[in-house]
Amino acid sequence: MIVELLLYFLTIFFIVGVLSPFFTSKNKIVNYVAHGMAALGCLAAVLCAIFIFYSGKLEIITPWALLAEPVYIRLDYLAAFFLLTIGVVGCAASVYAIGYSREYLRDGCRYRVMASLYNAFLLSMILVVCVSHAAAFIIVWEIMALTSFLLVNYEQEKNEAGKAAFVYIVMTHVGTAFIITAFFLLANKAGSLDFLRLLQSAGSLDTWTRNAVFLCALIGFGAKAGIIPLHIWLPRAHPAAPSHVSALMSGVMIKTAIYGFCRFYLEFLGVGPIWWGVLILGLAIASSVLGVLYALMEHDMKRLLAYHSVENIGIILLGIGAGLVFMAKGQSALAALAWTAALYHVLNHALFKSLLFMGAGAVLQSTHTKDIERLGGLIRKMPYTAVWFLVGAAAISALPPLNGFVSEWMTFQALFYLPQSMAGALGKVFGGFLLALLGLTGALAAACFVKAFGISFLAKPRSSEAEEAREANKPMLGAMAALSGLCLLLGLWPELVLRILGQVLSGIAGVDPTQVFAGTTWQAAEVHTDIANGSLQMPVVAVLLLVGVMGAWVLCRLYGKEQQHKGETWTCGIVPTARMEYTATGFSKPIRLAFKAILRPQHETVADLTPNRYFGRRLSYHMSITDIFSAMYRPINAGIIRAAQFMKAIQAGSVQLYIGYITAITVIALILSTGW
Repeated sequence: MIVELLLYFLTIFFIVGVLSPFFTSKNKIVNYVAHGMAALGCLAAVLCAIFIFYSGKLEIITPWALLAEPVYIRLDYLAAFFLLTIGVVGCAASVYAIGYSREYLRDGCRYRVMASLYNAFLLSMILVVCVSHAAAFIIVWEIMALTSFLLVNYEQEKNEAGKAAFVYIVMTHVGTAFIITAFFLLANKAGSLDFLRLLQSAGSLDTWTRNAVFLCALIGFGAKAGIIPLHIWLPRAHPAAPSHVSALMSGVMIKTAIYGFCRFYLEFLGVGPIWWGVLILGLAIASSVLGVLYALMEHDMKRLLAYHSVENIGIILLGIGAGLVFMAKGQSALAALAWTAALYHVLNHALFKSLLFMGAGAVLQSTHTKDIERLGGLIRKMPYTAVWFLVGAAAISALPPLNGFVSEWMTFQALFYLPQSMAGALGKVFGGFLLALLGLTGALAAACFVKAFGISFLAKPRSSEAEEAREANKPMLGAMAALSGLCLLLGLWPELVLRILGQVLSGIAGVDPTQVFAGTTWQAAEVHTDIANGSLQMPVVAVLLLVGVMGAWVLCRLYGKEQQHKGETWTCGIVPTARMEYTATGFSKPIRLAFKAILRPQHETVADLTPNRYFGRRLSYHMSITDIFSAMYRPINAGIIRAAQFMKAIQAGSVQLYIGYITAITVIALILSTGW
């Protein structure tokens, strides 16, 4: 009863949020009402998920029907976990939006439309994980795509926003076509579009249908998740959207695709052949390594973070792929470990990536630039933002004792035992190769955020915009502080989430979470399998770090000599300037040279010569990176344009010509029907 009441409150909050912008012309009131209602709706979603885990699954029949079938709201543990993720990030993003949206208040009616779309976007994501009917799922999936498309195109006067929105809507509709195909293949066997009937008919699917559904789901949901090579929309769309929308898109919208993977691969299809997992592992490691490499080369802060979403989706898919391999080999405990690592990273990435996008939004609002090369010295101007951004950077770099370390460490554990499940020498080498590349990904991610934080927040300001920066307002700082606290909490106390994920994975064929997490207290979450025995003791790590810091402080107080002398850094008698600092381009050059075969950098140096050969000469250096996967879309794009030009030629506007077409087709159909 409590859960149903919370669902009704959730719906009311979001409906009020969607409609409120049209009841008043005062944008300041719209800002507080629309985003306040969104925050309350997300809080209701969080409470609803908590009660589901506490009291059990829920099923509600709605008054609507699609294709002569009732539409159910079914909240099982999997739906509740994703509802919890969306609710937590959505609540923080909505509080953040109250402060961030103040710069849009002058936009008049357009701002009110954005506030309405923001609530509709959040509600559609919640409905995606709640509805239990394929037709209803596709409808709310399309609403989610359309509202996010309009939000990406909010600043339509900017050319890059329009292009980003166009690429995004094209790619998401390509993905939707494959998702519809996957559902229809399943429904053809089940005779229904209801999720429960699709689940019950999973065992009757023939091999061809199972493989076709697997591939269609991989392409359809992979396009939304942004896996390589279907990622081309993501680094364009996320930077173009307002920052609170970027936080939602990168934090939770792409996770709805992971929810789709879980529904299909854990329930509708069940245990499959080993090549399913191997294919996903290959795509996952490509997404991880290439995503972080492209991120390292970026100077646009939001685009850098967008590429890191590609990387982290790859890490999540490493867990999913390993889970499918272990399921195929009958190793249910290791399958549970791998799936737990993937789902834990879903929550962790949602927290620290939305935190980082909020930090980038605060920098953008204060300096009006996303170019890292024009920042610097912001730690003095924006100290709180710098601290929260640093927490997010450490979490995404998988540094203990933050949450990113826990899920990546579990992924390492799962991949460590993967070679034992792979047949032949080639399979074992492939398993070890994945482990090495995941380690490389972690190292490159740490280097990338050393660059992002160091170049942006440390040293001296490189421009007047950075020099005049001011700290973000209280709602923005409060939202970032809350997410930072959660990153620390889930790193120090992973057992709470592990218990939840044990409920999520219970009852899944080929997965046995009861053998995995035997820890009964928060001090340790242990892993016990037939071939693996490891423990994860994050609080012990935290205590050791704390003892080390306190020991260093005591030694400093006892034996250290205070010497304070303030002055400029010694640079051979020259007063240091921003021109002497490392640039983002210079910092990433060693990695760019090491991976130049993949990145294919293009650079140009322009010299402004003067008569004096020793003084006054100016050099400007321009560098760009080519996405190697963009080339594969050029022939497709050219083919579509040629087809459109052909259709334009035959569509001449002549009624007589159209009658001739109809007559010709009719004659051909009659001839074919006679069997000639």
